[in-house]
Amino acid sequence: MTNNVPSPEEFFGFRIGEDRKLARWDKIVEYFRVVASCSERVKLLEMGPTSTGNPFIVLIVSSPENLVKLDFYRGISRKLAYPFDVSEEEAKRLATVGKAVVAVGAGIHATEVAGTQTMVELVYELAMRNDEFVSSILDRVVLVLIPCMNPDGQIMVVDWYEKCLGTESEGTPPPWLYHKYCGHDNNRDAFMLTQAESRYIAQLIYREYIPQVFIDHHQMGGTTARFFISPEMDPIYPDVDPLVWREIQFLGTYAAARLAQKGFKGVETYSPFTPDFVAGFQTLVIYMNIAGMLTESASVKLATPVYVHPHQLRGYNRGRRSDEPQMNYPDPWPGGWWKLRDIVEYQKESTYAILEVVAKLKEELLYNMYVKAKRSIERGSRNPPYAFIISTKQHDPLTAFKLVEVLQDLGIIVHVAEEPFEILGKVYPAGTFVVFSAQPRRALVKKLLEQFFYPDNEFTRDGTGKPIRPYDIATERLPDFMGVYVEAVDELFTGRFKSVSSRVRPKPVVKEECCGWLLDPRLNDTHRLVAKLLAAGCKVYRVSTPVSSGGVNVPQGAFYVPLSGEALSFLKFAAEEWGVEPIPLRETPSQIMETAFKRVGIYQRLYGGSMDEGWIRWLLDDYGIPYKVVNDDMVKNGKIKEELDILILPDDPLPVLKGENVEEELSKMWGRPVKLPPWPKEYQTGFGKEGVEKIKEFVESGGTLVCIGRSIDFLSKEMKLPLRNLSEELRDPTKFFCPGSTLRAVVDVDHPLAWGMPRETTILFVDGPVIEIVPSHYNEMYKEVVRFADRDLLSSGWLIGEEQLRRKPLLIEAVVGKGRALAYVFKPHFRGQTHATFKLLLNAVYSYK
Repeated sequence: MTNNVPSPEEFFGFRIGEDRKLARWDKIVEYFRVVASCSERVKLLEMGPTSTGNPFIVLIVSSPENLVKLDFYRGISRKLAYPFDVSEEEAKRLATVGKAVVAVGAGIHATEVAGTQTMVELVYELAMRNDEFVSSILDRVVLVLIPCMNPDGQIMVVDWYEKCLGTESEGTPPPWLYHKYCGHDNNRDAFMLTQAESRYIAQLIYREYIPQVFIDHHQMGGTTARFFISPEMDPIYPDVDPLVWREIQFLGTYAAARLAQKGFKGVETYSPFTPDFVAGFQTLVIYMNIAGMLTESASVKLATPVYVHPHQLRGYNRGRRSDEPQMNYPDPWPGGWWKLRDIVEYQKESTYAILEVVAKLKEELLYNMYVKAKRSIERGSRNPPYAFIISTKQHDPLTAFKLVEVLQDLGIIVHVAEEPFEILGKVYPAGTFVVFSAQPRRALVKKLLEQFFYPDNEFTRDGTGKPIRPYDIATERLPDFMGVYVEAVDELFTGRFKSVSSRVRPKPVVKEECCGWLLDPRLNDTHRLVAKLLAAGCKVYRVSTPVSSGGVNVPQGAFYVPLSGEALSFLKFAAEEWGVEPIPLRETPSQIMETAFKRVGIYQRLYGGSMDEGWIRWLLDDYGIPYKVVNDDMVKNGKIKEELDILILPDDPLPVLKGENVEEELSKMWGRPVKLPPWPKEYQTGFGKEGVEKIKEFVESGGTLVCIGRSIDFLSKEMKLPLRNLSEELRDPTKFFCPGSTLRAVVDVDHPLAWGMPRETTILFVDGPVIEIVPSHYNEMYKEVVRFADRDLLSSGWLIGEEQLRRKPLLIEAVVGKGRALAYVFKPHFRGQTHATFKLLLNAVYSYK
């Protein structure tokens, strides 16, 4: 059967990696179907549709004999990863009879086109070659290959590339996001799993196959090394088993040595990446005892070659600082032409090298999986914290259940108390969730649940003492992100607990003997239900005062739903699906306001697209809230005044929003030369001075303008509101530095924007801006809805210069003419992760009468 597999060149009409040639995802899927139908070595799995309906497929590649017993070998991999009832003798036996599992992913960042192309050629060779080298790999390894982790983006990029071929814009990235919502941030969705593609990857790697090794192919800038392969740099997370770090060092060094043997130049390890965050898939699996291997290849202009002058080759601000030969970069590339085919060769050879060594050492790697998991269990039994307790009595209990579900999706074992239990005199009721540290993924448990202070040491400061930015953000602590109180337990305790393996949300019964129902404003999911009710034409009201009913006290901002058959059906659905419990009322509450959605518009620029704009769309779509995407023409011709009640400007620099002198202004702002890709004129956006005036008219005539993060400059610089951005004065990171940390904030819960919020919360603050209200004649026209706490701001992460933030505003409402402006200093919707502050944005989209 394998003799009938057509080569990629025969099928696509060109050699993989050929200049100016890219295989499109639909044709790649067609090719893989042909390969799977012709080869007994390849099994194709259909995971489901992507975010825009394209097929997400996975290939399992191994010997025919292994594929017949695939469930058996997958079971061994899982048993060694969760070895609660496995003895050392049994583990060694399983390592002998089992097969190593290696997962390979590519193409999550769609402009990094080479990986998916490489996978085509790799699969063909594994399906066709009969030499001893490949036969040994197929006999001893099960390969789980995800040829494209972002099929939608791959299609966008290929179509754009072909559109621009032969023009001055050839090789430019698409001018829009290469994912429906999140663009590059799709590789920051590894733990929250908001996107369909992320959930498929998690299902395969985190829970079903649990590989010993995961290889993730990426691309980087074009003027650095030609090829990077793990290990990465310090800092590392100390609770990851040291054997994981040693495996990564060993595998990466072996692959680098193989590349050196074959004459590949410009290969480096260590610089400049770090493995200390879990928002990316390759780094997160490290916390699951999986050797996560990153490769980064120097980029070309998609499929168009680039020429690099020798003097343009450089090092980084972290790790390797020059292009001179050194221990981790012994054979620099001299410069010259660099092509897509070069990347394919580097990626393919490094993948083969890792597969080769895994095949040779499969018994040891399988046994290591047992050792790492067993030691994690032992550490959790021996070292505090011994557990993390998640009570169901929370400000927003449904978000607490959501937190439990997130942990379950990550393969973390969660228990629930079957009866009350006691710790140091405190009694916890039955139904309390307990996450014991004594489990294989202890490192991930601690990383996500424990208060964490980012290391401030010689690894995280340069030679002058300046702090070096973390590769991503400084904390990913879910209790802070989600507004859920989680208690770390440093004392051993006993009780009756059972593991939770299915849905944990309650299914309350909707009581029908009433005149209507209250919906608790503290629940994020209440807004989801309100959206369904309003879309169906049901009447919904908001209550502006606290309400009590049947012994239940509900704060101001509750929603009131009058009794109707249609409303009842939606309430029953929400109770069944989301756990929302309506509170029955015997009489209509006083001081109610009829509620509807404002006509919401989100400004969408090009210049590569705004990830923040995408995440705002995701949040509103996820909650079912309607909106319009607003382009430049709609702003400049004044249609926003006719069609919108609220306009959202996402987190973007003002020059990009306006589209004026973008390169010059960004160069000044960022302190380095900025050159944008030569996009066609029609894809260079910005609403300009004309748009600025139209937005002013929109607000002054009664509209609401929402500015998030950097777009607050629009309010101060264009609308001349008395808001002062202190960020320009706080550029010295030794005086002020906050690279993504959770900070304590105080909330004015009487303000409608904050209805349903607690009086104190944590917000995720990334760099800035730092804003103050300048005293003016109209001081009373400005309200601080949320501000930083008075002191002790840091909850988790890294903060230098707390005094620069104390009591400063985080959410400001300003009255402007007949309208208002809302300044969100932080992103309440950050990457779809910060559930604790979602309500601060969701509350802004309602109108009342």
